[in-house]
Amino acid sequence: MRSLSRRTFLYRSALLAALASVSRAADEPDNDHTSTSWKTHGPPEGGRVVLDPAEFPTRFQESPLLAEQVRLRRLPPVRERIGQDPLVIQPLHAIGRYGGTLHRAFIGPSDFQGAARFTSGPDSLFYWDYQWKHVVPNIARGFGLSNDERTLTVFLRRGMRWSDGAPFTADDVMFWYTDMYRDARVVGSAVLNLMFDGKDVILEKVDAATVQFIAPRAYPLLPEILAGYNDLSGPSLYGRLGMGGFAPRHYLSQFHPKYTSESQVSRAARAAGFVSWALFLKNRNDWSLNTELPVVAPWKLMSPINSPDFALDRNPYSIWVDTDGNQLPYIDRVTHVLCSHPETVVLKAVAGALDFQDRHLDIGKLPVLLSNRRRSLYRVFLDPAAGTDVAVGINISYNEDAEIGSLLRTTAFRRALSLGIDRDAFNEALMLGLGRPSATVPLPENKYFPGEEWQNKWATYDVAEANRLLDTLGLARRDHAGYRQRRDGAGPLRLEFQVTVGNFDTLAMGEVLREHWRAIGIDLDVRLIQSPLWMQRCMNGTIQMTHQPVGAEDPFGYPDYLFPFSLRGGSALVGPPYVRWFLSGGSEGTEPPAVFRKMMELWRRGRSAPEPERIVLGQEIIKLHVDEVISIGVLSGAYNFYGMHLAKDNLGNVPRRVINSLLVKTPLNALPMTFFYKT
Repeated sequence: MRSLSRRTFLYRSALLAALASVSRAADEPDNDHTSTSWKTHGPPEGGRVVLDPAEFPTRFQESPLLAEQVRLRRLPPVRERIGQDPLVIQPLHAIGRYGGTLHRAFIGPSDFQGAARFTSGPDSLFYWDYQWKHVVPNIARGFGLSNDERTLTVFLRRGMRWSDGAPFTADDVMFWYTDMYRDARVVGSAVLNLMFDGKDVILEKVDAATVQFIAPRAYPLLPEILAGYNDLSGPSLYGRLGMGGFAPRHYLSQFHPKYTSESQVSRAARAAGFVSWALFLKNRNDWSLNTELPVVAPWKLMSPINSPDFALDRNPYSIWVDTDGNQLPYIDRVTHVLCSHPETVVLKAVAGALDFQDRHLDIGKLPVLLSNRRRSLYRVFLDPAAGTDVAVGINISYNEDAEIGSLLRTTAFRRALSLGIDRDAFNEALMLGLGRPSATVPLPENKYFPGEEWQNKWATYDVAEANRLLDTLGLARRDHAGYRQRRDGAGPLRLEFQVTVGNFDTLAMGEVLREHWRAIGIDLDVRLIQSPLWMQRCMNGTIQMTHQPVGAEDPFGYPDYLFPFSLRGGSALVGPPYVRWFLSGGSEGTEPPAVFRKMMELWRRGRSAPEPERIVLGQEIIKLHVDEVISIGVLSGAYNFYGMHLAKDNLGNVPRRVINSLLVKTPLNALPMTFFYKT
């Protein structure tokens, strides 16, 4: 690694000293939880889900706002609202106090994840503990696997209710499974998380509070799947697509022809501006747009995301309670100020207008955020990514330009591009030197980390070797400016790097890549496009390369960025026709290269394997990805997505660090329903 200049050394030292002072200003005394390098930022913190019934409270209290509604007989008593099996949480630092409005920022209707990953609970059946080590009950109160690991029995919370007071039962799981997921008009096709070798995982109702998932083969991973980030991880994230794992039968059935008539629901859909009842049904199941939709989250939508005053109020039927029996959340309302650009989000934060913000905070603005924290009374904390969050995603199936497509499918070409990146300079320029230069690997503490020798595999800065590889590919001829010429004689070889607005300066990333690749004779056209267009081009395979997180902290929990697994944005980029081949069992799409077929087979084997074997198989998948340079990892443990969180000084129970991973839907692992205003 290159030595730091004195100026950079002094700057980083001052920056880390400032971070240390922020960390020590947290709710509890700090024992130097801020490091001088990327290796540690202190342990993750969080509230604890209480599993021992002996620790459950026996008396319950509620917000004064709800107590008044009870007094007026507009709501039943709190004990009746939370049911027999409340979800008990021991808050991180202290039992909170009720009241207040929490202010956040968002950048428009497409920014639904910002709120979903804060206000939804989460609303998945299971979740992870804050250390990301154990699956714990969540919306469900418990679960058990059969001895052959084929049947997962899920126990629901007795007496639990939707936000409108209607009972939440096994019928809501079965309505979703039978009338949404299994209805091809709504979802369209089966998802891999509920399939094995072309055979379905079957859901069955046992009684009003019990359902079973019955797999054709051993499926020890299923609890982790239901706790993670995927089609089954709750309606707040996937209800709008007809997925989520359960849905309010009593409300949504009015939009389904099975329960009324097709002519009636079709007329209602057309009157609302939809071409089909199925699209209207999914729209009505969108928690960010439909204020009438019953939810099970701590907060319920009051003003939709397509309005400038996007807001959610406390759910009177929330099942979350603290160890003293206080119904959560403590905070009454969460509002979102509409910002035109991430830059505006930072300006709002600096001005002290935001109470908690984790999204759209560019790490490059960290010095500005730190320098204004005392004036605006907030704290800033770093949450390094658990994986590779700064990288170049490559469309291996790209074929809009046959010459470029052929090169992108050539391993030696991708290796040369990777060797042509000066990751240390990249780190200094875009991550304040705080990231970890690496290939596409998770952090060393991850059980799937393939070993130190893979951390920098094809990820060192070696211009000579990059040039040699490119020369051997028939790209030795250059023009007067030093740029390589296409093999088909059509002029200079120019690649495209298309990005959309992100949580850090993606356009600057492209400019840095352009400068680095100039040294190996590769020209790069950097384009900033709107997010919907970016997603469309990922889906139709017309993007060559882009910026995105890559790899996987868990190759089985979220393999989307490792190989062509699904038609979600990141996975689709790797190769949409390969995804279709994979999903159809080879009957559609295009057969992918051998390396992808091998990764797919390792993934299939790992789903049923016991954990020790599964870890080895997962490491092999990552090694294949790294050796073939399926994506170009640049920095791991960096701060691109959710890499910082900012909290007002008077906001209590805020962790100084949370594990930052898509699989735990960060920052939901901070348990925002336990946040409260100390003053």
